Amino acid sequence: MKTYAIIGNQYEGLYTQPWATVQKYTQTKPAPKYKGFTSKAEAQAWFDLQQTAQSLDSHKYETLYSGAIKAQSDRYYIFTDGGSRNTGNHAGGHVQTTDKAAWAIAIYHGSDLTTPVYTASEAYFGRTNNDMEVLALLNALIQANKVNEPITIVSDSKYVLDTATNWMYNWQRAGWQKASGPIANLESWQKVYDLIQPITERLAFIWVKGHATSPGNIKVDELLNIAMDQL
Repeated sequence: MKTYAIIGNQYEGLYTQPWATVQKYTQTKPAPKYKGFTSKAEAQAWFDLQQTAQSLDSHKYETLYSGAIKAQSDRYYIFTDGGSRNTGNHAGGHVQTTDKAAWAIAIYHGSDLTTPVYTASEAYFGRTNNDMEVLALLNALIQANKVNEPITIVSDSKYVLDTATNWMYNWQRAGWQKASGPIANLESWQKVYDLIQPITERLAFIWVKGHATSPGNIKVDELLNIAMDQL
């Protein structure tokens, strides 16, 4: 019997009614996650997994337009950013082999979000902005796995945060595939997935507005531009 699972709104649960009936339960704000299964057991397993994920900070992110982070004394904060100066930044344009791109991270500890305890950056030719954003996250996670304290990763890229907290788990369950076509930066996302698993219970994410009021975000933007200048 076809079973539908819904999670994330007032109608969350399992349903065996026809899709024409169940569909209206999915058309709410906030929009829920939902999926159809060929058996109730499969639907229940997916539903239980989604419930567990919802309780983890690593499966969601906080939005801070002001950039004002209430820092905790026992936590590391890793700011990430990626950028490019490429000719593909306009409709119909493509990245050229001579275009510059870079990623950067800056790590802070405790309440001091002005003096980083560690920074890193790297520049390349012929890489995309999104590629650099993912590499910044990847390098942040490598550093995060070296400590035992809680970690918050701060990014201005919703592409990165939406994927790291949500989309990549769907891709992984589907064998690293998606219905709409190839997954961009697939190899990097697979590494990101693997690096998150050991720290998932002490990892959180924050989105801040880029190049605005967050000193850490401004710092990583400066670092990646210096890296491109030195390329």
